[in-house]
Order: sequence, then C-alpha cells, then structure tokens
Amino acid sequence: MSTSVVEKKIPSGAIASHVLLAGDPKNPPAILLHGAGPGATAASNWVRCAPDLAKHYYVIAPDLVGFGQTELPAELPTHILGWIGHRVEQVLGLMDTLGVERAHVVGNSMGGALTLHALVQAPQRFDKVLLMGAIGAPFEYSWEMKRLLEFYKDPRPARYKEVIESFVHDPAAVPGLDEIIKQRYAVAMDPKTREMTNLLFQAQSAGMNDLTVPEAQLGRLPHPVLLVHGRQDRIVPLDTSLYFLKHLQQAELVVLDRCGHWAQTQRWDAMYPLIVKHFGG
Repeated sequence: MSTSVVEKKIPSGAIASHVLLAGDPKNPPAILLHGAGPGATAASNWVRCAPDLAKHYYVIAPDLVGFGQTELPAELPTHILGWIGHRVEQVLGLMDTLGVERAHVVGNSMGGALTLHALVQAPQRFDKVLLMGAIGAPFEYSWEMKRLLEFYKDPRPARYKEVIESFVHDPAAVPGLDEIIKQRYAVAMDPKTREMTNLLFQAQSAGMNDLTVPEAQLGRLPHPVLLVHGRQDRIVPLDTSLYFLKHLQQAELVVLDRCGHWAQTQRWDAMYPLIVKHFGG
C-alpha cells in the first residue's frame, strides 16, 4: 500500500482547497487541521507525519482558508470568527466532495479551535478527536504569542528564527529545524502571503478569546476527545487543555515532557502511537 503524499486542488463548498492526501480512501478518514503561525500550511505541519498515518488512515490535510494555496472567499472577513466560519464550511465542503460522511480529526493550535467549532456545527460528521495545543479556551497572551502576532513589524530572518524556535522546547533536539525555518520563512515572506497573514493576525489579535467555545456547548459534544499538550508549550498554555478537560463529556489529557507547541515535530515518537490507539489502527 502506498503511503506517499499527493497534492490536489479540490472543490470545498464555495472555494477550491489545496489539499494533501495520503493512504487508501477505503481506510478510515483522518482530517488534519494546521495552526496559524506565519508561513503555516498543511505541508509545514503534517507532511512529515502523513506517511506514517497513511498506513492506517485516509489522510486529508487542507491548507485552511487564508493560508497556503487554498482559494480565498469573495469577501474577506474582518474578525477571526468570520475566518473560522469560512474554515468550518471549507472542511465540511471538502468532506462532501470526497464522499466522507464521518471522519476522525486532529486539530493543532488554531486548528483545534476550528475543530471544536466544526463539532458544534455538525457533530454528526465527526468521530474521534485529538486536540493538540489547541486554542478555543480563554487565555492570556504569552510573550511568545504576542511576538508571533507582531512578527511582520520586524520580519527579519533572525526574528523569524526566534519566533519559530519558541514553538519547541529545545531547538537543538529537533532534527532539521533550521530547514523547517528556512522553508516556512520563504512562504511567510511571499508578498501575497505576507499581506494575507497580516490581515489574519490583525483579526486574531483583536478577537482571539472570541473563539472560546462556551462550557455548555462543550458539555453537549458526545465525541471521545484526546487532549495532547506540551509541558513546555510557551505559545498556548496548558490551562487551555485543562478547560477542555473540565467541560467536555469524554476527554482525556496527555501532557508530553520535553515538548513545546509542536508535539508532532518534537514528540512524534509519542504522538503517533497516541493517535493510532485513540482512533484505532
């Protein structure tokens, strides 16, 4: 069975999405939703993970609206809730096009908030859920989060390196991190990407806590949820996962040591078996 990753443009509601696909479409589908740092795309988050997951699942990883090569809506939102709404419709539209009635989902950071909003809107379309360093709970911005959202005020390579290294616990312990930084910086500095990300960061800065999913809505979600959080996450605090743990019907929390905000990059040795155990292999 091939586990190679292919890229396609796929209709997803009102727009076409740039999507990474891997694995046998007859396998259980697993949708991977990336975060929102400068230069973020489906590939930057998931291309190293997808071949392993493709051994068990039909992997679907879109560039979310506002990122990568996915088309933009005709009218750009000015608030983060508008962007999340477009992304919910994007995910559901993508599932419709691919003939996916129900899927497992992994949500990282902003992709975690998106996952929760999608579960609230269309709970019947999703099965088991893994949230990794997810937002969607009330929290105060860390220094590192503020620096991330203000990156384009000083977009030098050295500053970008500082921002991305704050995503990991020990940069020296992450093989290939310099290459990841180089690739993502090139994406972040593309003129069109820079203009769009600036717009997204303005919307995010003004309304991050508006993404909070109320306790009552979390309490009605029937999905089994595995929460994974890096013990040394300096971007999104562990308190967000504790909020979800307190209010979700079915939730377990795993805290990974020697791990910052990118568990899939730093602790894939732990993440991979957690996903397979939670989703079923």
